[in-house]
Amino acid sequence: MLGKLIKYDLKALNRFLVIIHAFLILSALAGRFFLTSRIQFTEVSDTTSLMMMLCFTLYFLIVAGVVFGTEMIIAVKFYKNLFSNEGYLSRTLPVTPGQHLLAKTIAGTVWCIIDVVLIFLSLWIVIMTPSVTSAYNANKAEVLDQLGITGDITPAFLIGSLVLIVLIGAVSSVVMIYASIAMGQLFSNHRILGAVVSYFIITTVLSIFSLLVMTVTGFFSRYMPAASQNGTLDFNFAEYMIYLCKVTVGLSIVTSILLYIFTYYILRKKTNLQ
Repeated sequence: MLGKLIKYDLKALNRFLVIIHAFLILSALAGRFFLTSRIQFTEVSDTTSLMMMLCFTLYFLIVAGVVFGTEMIIAVKFYKNLFSNEGYLSRTLPVTPGQHLLAKTIAGTVWCIIDVVLIFLSLWIVIMTPSVTSAYNANKAEVLDQLGITGDITPAFLIGSLVLIVLIGAVSSVVMIYASIAMGQLFSNHRILGAVVSYFIITTVLSIFSLLVMTVTGFFSRYMPAASQNGTLDFNFAEYMIYLCKVTVGLSIVTSILLYIFTYYILRKKTNLQ
């Protein structure tokens, strides 16, 4: 039954999210074809610079809209299936609240991962033009050295760290959305507004706690860019990514477990459909 639930939840999300992400890829292809593929580093005029700035501004607005739209659709589907009138039908199925939550968490996580992958793909489409690729290949050693990718810290290691962050972050993001909606059910009235307020409360608390952890562990003194004696910025990107991976993965795992247990408790003990 769990497999059927996951299949149903994915199908419900696919109807909208496929369209949103198709628009993202088409926008990236349009930006590549009409602008970035036509730019040569030796021939950048003020007009070209302005067009590039406008293009990337529009692109990042589209990316922000896609991320927001993905999270909103995941949230709306969770709320409608379990806490609206559809919840009566969902509860007639021979499925436990835990199975409902697990299925929706898996489906939501799958789409969050797809979302990140397609965003990186769209960024690659826009940026990695032949001129950029040629410039990178000609200065590869210097670029890697500037990023601190030397010795045991290889590009493959950083990519692996990034993949781990994406996977854990996807789960954490979905669980946080579901926990906010569940917390909103504790409000006697205006439960949707309560869910929105709960989301901001959870993210604010986690942000403050993350800031405290970074301060205690010496993040700002060790990894933030600082001016060296010759006036250049002293910043090791590789070390920063490793630290970020450790902190993000650690905090995300702990908070996800706690919020998942909380959501399960609300689904099992405190759900009051109206």
